[in-house]
Amino acid sequence: MTEEAELVLNIAPVSFSSKRMEVGRLVWKGEDAYRALRDQHWQTHAFRYDKRYEEILNVTLTQGGRPLGQVQEVDLQEHLLLAAQAVQQSILIWIARGLRVLKKNNKRLLFLGRADEALLLSKAVASVGRRAVPGIEVVVRYETDCRMFHDPEDVPFLGLVIDVGAANLLDLPVSELMRRGLVANDRYVCRRRVAEHDYLHPGLELLGKVSGVEGDNLILSDTSGTNRIAAADALLEPRQEYLEAVVRSLYGKDADRILNVLASSRQPLVSANGKLARIRQTLKNLQDRQFTIADGIAVHFHDMLGKDASLFPQQVATERPILLFGAQGRNSYRYPDAGIRSWGPYMYMQHKRNTPLIAVVCEARHRGTVEQFVNALCTGYPDHLWRGKKENPYQGGLIGKFRLTKVRLEYEDCPSPSSEDYRDAARRTLARLPQTPDLAIVQIRQSFGQLRGDSNPYYAAKAAFMSAGVPVQAFSVEKMQPGYDLPYLLNTVAVASYAKLGGIPWVISTTGTTTHELVVGIGSAEVAAGRLGPRDRYVGITTVFHGDGRYLVWNQTREVPFEEYQAELLSTLRTAIRHVSSQQGWEMGDKVRLICHVFKRLKNAEVEAIKSLVRDLLSSDFEVTFAFLDISSAHPYRLFAPQQPAVEYWQDRNIRFKGQGVPERGVCLQIDRGRALLQLTGPREVKTEEQGLPQPLLLELHPESDFRDLVYLARQCYHFTYASWQSFNPASEPVTIKYSRLIAGLLGNLKTIRSWDSTVLAVGSLRDRCWFL
Repeated sequence: MTEEAELVLNIAPVSFSSKRMEVGRLVWKGEDAYRALRDQHWQTHAFRYDKRYEEILNVTLTQGGRPLGQVQEVDLQEHLLLAAQAVQQSILIWIARGLRVLKKNNKRLLFLGRADEALLLSKAVASVGRRAVPGIEVVVRYETDCRMFHDPEDVPFLGLVIDVGAANLLDLPVSELMRRGLVANDRYVCRRRVAEHDYLHPGLELLGKVSGVEGDNLILSDTSGTNRIAAADALLEPRQEYLEAVVRSLYGKDADRILNVLASSRQPLVSANGKLARIRQTLKNLQDRQFTIADGIAVHFHDMLGKDASLFPQQVATERPILLFGAQGRNSYRYPDAGIRSWGPYMYMQHKRNTPLIAVVCEARHRGTVEQFVNALCTGYPDHLWRGKKENPYQGGLIGKFRLTKVRLEYEDCPSPSSEDYRDAARRTLARLPQTPDLAIVQIRQSFGQLRGDSNPYYAAKAAFMSAGVPVQAFSVEKMQPGYDLPYLLNTVAVASYAKLGGIPWVISTTGTTTHELVVGIGSAEVAAGRLGPRDRYVGITTVFHGDGRYLVWNQTREVPFEEYQAELLSTLRTAIRHVSSQQGWEMGDKVRLICHVFKRLKNAEVEAIKSLVRDLLSSDFEVTFAFLDISSAHPYRLFAPQQPAVEYWQDRNIRFKGQGVPERGVCLQIDRGRALLQLTGPREVKTEEQGLPQPLLLELHPESDFRDLVYLARQCYHFTYASWQSFNPASEPVTIKYSRLIAGLLGNLKTIRSWDSTVLAVGSLRDRCWFL
């Protein structure tokens, strides 16, 4: 990370021509009355419920207008959140006069651009000499969001957050698309809702997937309601692949040229520097328009926050953590692959499964390919097959690189790629072997990912093996073919397999503190048989503890339904604290810090329950502090590095460039006293040029936290992205959240397999192994 690099944040500070404003006060009469009040006066007033007074405060938005209710003059700085509502409402009133508004709530205004500059598909169609079909379009989409921030001196100010993107519009009825040659089967359809307000463009209601056509009607499956709809009343879901299919059916032989031009037109909306230019132009349009609130107070939008601006957030310095390797765990290096090549995995002499028995289940037709792949996994990719310019990345294999003494292999063939054959193969393997395998490798197909529950051969075999305490490593036959990528893929499979065998590839070394530290990660995943059927949300919990200068993953939970996660969290904490305090020899008077990384903001009652439990467990013998950190990618903030050069990469045997304008991995900004942005996907981590600008993680500290060193917590989150053993590459989220989410998703899917019982994870040999990688 280059600390002096130019950075730009998509926040434009907002100032006002007066420090005082007139405010009206109204009695709170309930949510329905509040909503009616806002709808009735949306063009003349802005409203906000203020908890401090338990009243509805409002300001006028018209020249010569008056606030409603009891009026008084107030300090504007003390009512910035009301001023933010007024600014956002003023923009809405202006926008609604000529543009389509997609969404308006207290924090977000989403609208489409002008027809002369926003119709990307129409321009692409015109470029090949064709006339665009009305109703099928790609448009520029804008978003504004006026929020309160704090400067480096903790003084609050308002900032307007701006973002741009593109939206697909498929407003031609399915009946018309079918008449023009589109096949509707296996595509999801919608219908327009009734607009909640005159200025809002009606939203879409997803109905289901077309499974057949009867006359003028579509027959739907995977639906939560009606199972049929008239084709004339249905619209295709505006997904990108559906848009491309519609373009091909409408424009025939010109479709490829149109789609290529369209892709070029969309690229500036997703690339870092292209998006930044669009946002700056949007801001200039707002600056050129005079907005006022509270009967004449002028609103001024400043330029977006750059590194030299006085309000620019404090930058937190980060660096790669030091990792530990080798037989004694004393060899240190910052790069895990090179560290293992040089010294072997962490404490490998203490690894219990140095001569593992590995069961291999594969389709009979792919037996030879699988044998070659597994042999390379165990002994390394042959040097004579390596065609890269750099050193062969996978020399030695599990035996040489990971210091295993020997690997014993047992194969079992499947006559077909059915879930029953895969399940039977796993059971036959377990029945005939004299000892339980240490690991199972299951060959799958990429198409298995489309299958649910008992119909998925991978989950069927995985459930059978894991019920016997055997972790499973899957690999698709499509990726087993020889090629440039294969040694890199083998390298990734090897590190995850070693962890599933109970080995520790590496650990993070950190400067010792006088405080014992437990970090608990809580992640979630949704599991459903289809997109619209019943959805079950599961939560996983991962515990990491700090001891002797190392961070070690200690425990993972079984899957927990979302409604029950608080009880499971408290149970996990109880077990972890008792175990770690005993193992680490905590003494009376020691300081203990509990840090919770969560996928959603904890409620105050949940925070109090955790605090109460921990204090009860530790009695009065320890000094305990808490930090509750919400880690999310669902936010409107974008971070740019305009001078960042592009990075070369190879694709389809051609040199391409990616990541221009993307901030380096590790850039961290403390945007106010309780929030920070952490960039975890830099120009080198961006996959291709089409990926566009990656979003940073937002770290938010809960107000009830009594440990409030956000700089320390942000650096710790960054370090934890290097603790994942899913591959040698750093993760795009801390291991606390990543592992928990993997646990929740995998076990949520296994729960749909008949006879599966997750108790084996709590009492068997899988308890201390990373079976979920």
